[in-house]
Amino acid sequence: MKWICFALAAAACAHAPVGADDLADLRKSLLQADVAFAHEVALRGADAWAETFAKDGMMFVDGGGTIRGHDKIRAAMAGLGDPRRAPGKVQLRWTPLAAEVSRDGTLGWTYGNAIVISAKAQEKLKYVTVWRREGSGWKAVADIGNAGLAEPGIEP
Repeated sequence: MKWICFALAAAACAHAPVGADDLADLRKSLLQADVAFAHEVALRGADAWAETFAKDGMMFVDGGGTIRGHDKIRAAMAGLGDPRRAPGKVQLRWTPLAAEVSRDGTLGWTYGNAIVISAKAQEKLKYVTVWRREGSGWKAVADIGNAGLAEPGIEP
């Protein structure tokens, strides 16, 4: 009986709400994770993009289907190339505008403005990325973007 009570108490604590100060710190760390994501992609391209996603992470492509898993995500973002070797065919820059975290601190989301630059055009986008806290950091679990800016006047 003691073990059952202990197991139930442990399960309840695993998803208990965190305090307001802790949530504020988690929001800040999530926003920093998105900024670091943008920085790493600018430095390392497609590999950095794919590595930021959780193993079960996915992208929802505007006008397309769902892309799931590191290998497929890396292939879909191959146009970013590896800027350490040569410029990619595509550049992607973004600025996160806000972050929010679930009350238990396990999930969060960021949104912001982005720009995709290719030889043909520049396209302004808005995006939402859903994140899951894994260990001491954050991993992207879902990402979607579509045309237009989330907040006009704030350029990536």
